[in-house]
Amino acid sequence: MGLALSGLASGFDWKSIVDQLIEVSRVPQNRLRQEKSQLSQRTNALNDIKTQLGNLKTAAASLSSGESLLKKAATFQNPSTNWTASADSDTPSGSYQIEFVSAATASRYLGTGGIATPIDPADLISNIPVGRTITAGTFTVEGVQITVNSTDSLNDVLANIVGATSGSVTATYNAGTDRIELVKIGPGSITLGASNDTSNFLQATRLTSGGSPLSSSGATLSSPRLTGPIDSANLSGWAGSNEDNSFFINGVGIAYNTGTDSIQSLLNRINNSAAGVTATFDLASGRFLLNNKETGNVGIAVTGDAGGLATAMGLTAGTLTSGADAVFSINGGGNITSRSNTLDETVHGIKGLRVTANSIGTETVTVGGDATASKAALNDFVAKYNSVQATIERYTKVTVEGDKVTAALLAGNREVAQISSELRRMLFATGTDENGDPLEGAVKRLSDIGITFSGIESTISISNSSLLDSRLLNNANDIFNYFGTKDNGLAARLDSFLGRLVSDSGSAQGSLKTQLDSITKQNKSLDASIANFERQLESQRALLESSFIAMENAQSIFQQQSAYLARTFAPNNPK
Repeated sequence: MGLALSGLASGFDWKSIVDQLIEVSRVPQNRLRQEKSQLSQRTNALNDIKTQLGNLKTAAASLSSGESLLKKAATFQNPSTNWTASADSDTPSGSYQIEFVSAATASRYLGTGGIATPIDPADLISNIPVGRTITAGTFTVEGVQITVNSTDSLNDVLANIVGATSGSVTATYNAGTDRIELVKIGPGSITLGASNDTSNFLQATRLTSGGSPLSSSGATLSSPRLTGPIDSANLSGWAGSNEDNSFFINGVGIAYNTGTDSIQSLLNRINNSAAGVTATFDLASGRFLLNNKETGNVGIAVTGDAGGLATAMGLTAGTLTSGADAVFSINGGGNITSRSNTLDETVHGIKGLRVTANSIGTETVTVGGDATASKAALNDFVAKYNSVQATIERYTKVTVEGDKVTAALLAGNREVAQISSELRRMLFATGTDENGDPLEGAVKRLSDIGITFSGIESTISISNSSLLDSRLLNNANDIFNYFGTKDNGLAARLDSFLGRLVSDSGSAQGSLKTQLDSITKQNKSLDASIANFERQLESQRALLESSFIAMENAQSIFQQQSAYLARTFAPNNPK
């Protein structure tokens, strides 16, 4: 059995010697690891450059859009106006005085009343259809609290009013008028309700303080039930049962099943349909109401009521109150009408101009170039370009301090260095039109809008802000032609050049991707070499350790034999 402790027999620390020998043998592997580390640093550097070039590509692309350089702004002469306005890039510049004479309103269609079956006063109060559920608790009549229980009928509650007031107030339900009537015996008005009431009986039955006799407010007390099946919705003109059918609002079909749909789900279906109306039940008048979602003098039509439900809901013989068109004028001209309070080119004819008038009166809106948006796009382009150049400079520069020369990670990468010079060349070049001929107009190169190179550096800056402001105001189209001309504009040329560098897809992979793929292959090869070297080192360690262990074993045997001989032949050894 080999000795596991180094030098136990020999007194020689051979384990440390083995470690040192292995470390000496590891020098070539360490060089491979160092090479891999350098390749990883180059990968990070190339990815950094690739990211910056992609950012520049995006910034350049935005300059080829009219939204960036030709964007127009619509501003009001009155800064405190509640009107709003916007303009498109092709909206004619100028000032427009708009007099808003009258606002647009929406049409409404009020159904007929008397559509609910009069209530049965013998029913429990929790079941009588008055548009709201009556809750148990107390309410007050003439200062006296009346208790309402969930097991009471309407007749019970009315009798409780008479009893609690000792007959000074009579309370009855008039089936003919479908109203509750209160009469005070003696002079004066009737006082109803108190701040400590806990039942909503008075609100649900629409009873408020007033003279005598006093009746519940609203056209009728009874209402359709909005929840539960339509077949049991308390519609006086409906006798169907579990019927599938439909009717039409503004030509849009509204389907229903009276056994599974409720009035509320039917209203929701109308509101979510393309009919363009909002349907509600007006509790005060006891009628269904349709309101156009859009303003203007346009009608509302309910037709095709084959099943009769729309008729039962009072929607086929209702009253239409037409909405009004807005009336306005521009720059003192004649009156123009609009179905909406948002006045756009479909009504006033000014391309791309939209003005929303939120109040009656006169406002002046001015349309002109949006220098803020254009400057933001140009500043972003300048920043992204300079970031590219600064990144390339950081990774390719060579510095000399005395006799010491220091080269950056990509100092020998000619392709990366050429990117910088090619970008500089492209920005120096004179712009051309679609045919490749020199541009006409005031802007032929970057310096014509106040953007110049910073001395001998590769970076650029807006060195003449006043010139840029002037060009944006007076020569916006020329700036757009310089950047945005198809194929030959600066943005198109940069997009093509940068695309060849940063693309990651298929056969169109860019040159930086090719370099990165090459480094990846080298790293895989280095990983394999490092792993193979590690296996050799482990084998070498095992061989060395087995040799020293053999030495330890031999040394141990020798020491045992020596000790035996010493004991055996010692002079004073007893026989």
